[in-house]
Amino acid sequence: MTAKLRLNTRSILLLVFALLACIDVHPVATASNANVAQASNRVADARGHRHLRVHNSPTTDEDDDSSEERVLPGAETLKQLATSAMFKLTPNNQKATDKLFERLKIGTAETKIFESGPYQQWSRSVTKAFKKNPEVGQAAMFSTLKAHYGDATLAKLLVEAQQSSSTKAIAEKFQDIQLQNWLSSGKMVDEVFSLLKLDAGEGNFLNNPMLRTWISYVNKRNSEDPYELLLSKLRTSYDEAGLAKMLISAKGDSSISTAARLEEQQLKNWLSGMKTADDVFKLLRLNIENGDDLLRNPALTTWLSYVRMQNHDPNKLLISELTARYSDESLARIIIAARTNSNTRINVGRLEEALLASWIRGDKTADDMFNVLKLNKDGTLFESPTLGTWVSYVTKLDKENPDEVMLLVMKKHYGDAKLEKMFDQAKKSATTKDVASRLKEELWRSQGKTAGDVFSILKLDKEGEKLLQSPVFSTWLSYVNKLNKLNKKNPDEFAVISDLEKHVNYVDLARMLGDAKHRTKARDSVETLTSLQRLQFKQWISEEGMDPGRVRTLLSIHPNDPRNVRVALDFYDFYRANRVSPFY
Repeated sequence: MTAKLRLNTRSILLLVFALLACIDVHPVATASNANVAQASNRVADARGHRHLRVHNSPTTDEDDDSSEERVLPGAETLKQLATSAMFKLTPNNQKATDKLFERLKIGTAETKIFESGPYQQWSRSVTKAFKKNPEVGQAAMFSTLKAHYGDATLAKLLVEAQQSSSTKAIAEKFQDIQLQNWLSSGKMVDEVFSLLKLDAGEGNFLNNPMLRTWISYVNKRNSEDPYELLLSKLRTSYDEAGLAKMLISAKGDSSISTAARLEEQQLKNWLSGMKTADDVFKLLRLNIENGDDLLRNPALTTWLSYVRMQNHDPNKLLISELTARYSDESLARIIIAARTNSNTRINVGRLEEALLASWIRGDKTADDMFNVLKLNKDGTLFESPTLGTWVSYVTKLDKENPDEVMLLVMKKHYGDAKLEKMFDQAKKSATTKDVASRLKEELWRSQGKTAGDVFSILKLDKEGEKLLQSPVFSTWLSYVNKLNKLNKKNPDEFAVISDLEKHVNYVDLARMLGDAKHRTKARDSVETLTSLQRLQFKQWISEEGMDPGRVRTLLSIHPNDPRNVRVALDFYDFYRANRVSPFY
């Protein structure tokens, strides 16, 4: 009786595995990682020397659920029996998974294992077999892969598979199972480091793709900082300076993320070790660099990061380092040269700000720096690259009217006549046009020139109807605005309009402004003309009490002028926007 029972049991088992190979289901979503790992451990532990005979019928892509209806009577009952029994037969199901892996020769593929046709077929078959508990199926597949490739090779294959969008998800899942298995088996971080064949002394160590796997494992253990551990390993091959240099170099390639995290940890260690900014400056060997080379040195960014971590101003400290080694004129030239160099490792504008601030703290006058920067050389003022630095410095010294200060200094070295020629010449260059124009206006102001004087000097009185289109009209406009801005006792909001109306009838001016605004295409010119028109309309309303009716009356004196309509409409719009109602 016992022998008969054993025979029946064996027959059922054979039938169960035959049915498992034919069941057609779709992949099912995975459950928690912990359950998968436990299942993986169970099937892995169940591996041994027992060998049950298992008959596997290959599953093909053409199989579908309709095939189940063509089996012998009672097949549904047997299918249910197989489904409920498979979880009690874990070692045998694992055996079937292994056998199918071997039969499909999946292990013969040398690259892109998870993209191969045999692997895809194997994955579908196992998923069908474990449809009620897909996480156990994944664990079975992982156990097969681990048994065939070994932990180290499998880890490498999984990292490679994560680079492809089509296999990234399953590779990450298997990697998580692997990490959980190591954790469950109590592997130490050093064991895994060795298992993954990592070598901290290797030249391209931080580029090793297996490093990310090790970091993930240390994070999963949640007991130590992986980057602090890495630093301790790297210190066996590098001193602090060499390590910093290696990390700086690594930040320029694919290992940038790991290198940046390691560098951050190194900076924290320096901070806790009470290293000063000067200590780190020397440690990074920045103290032996020339000025130009220093600002291009990648190590400079590491030093700047450390200074910020100390809550100090890195630019101020860097200027202190540089001023101890260079003259003000040389340092200004170094900063100017750095502006045009794409390899510069610092915000040059902020560094220049720090330089100017150091001059102010040193009570250096505009005249002092004019001489220090060697701008007093005859005929080279506007050709000197340090002129811009000096202009910026004077602007900081006198925010009210720096042009006046600059002109006073220049007058000590050049006469009015020569300066005027220099300004006119400098206005022809795009780099010096702006400052030369402002200084020319300041020269006029110092000579007591009125708005009317400059109007004549620029020969705007000869322009007639083309006045507003004249290229020098903006120069006159700028000068009048400057005079009014500096007139603290009697400022006049409408000074420009009043001065224009000394040369042009106010109604004709309105016609000229409306027409010029309509015809001009240049955006800045349109904005200027629009501003002047609104200023005139505002003057009409506030000082003359004008309204749309009175404006129409004024325009009717010359009823055939086509520009009248535009003036009337523009004024109506302005009036409506600035009064309660245009009607009275």
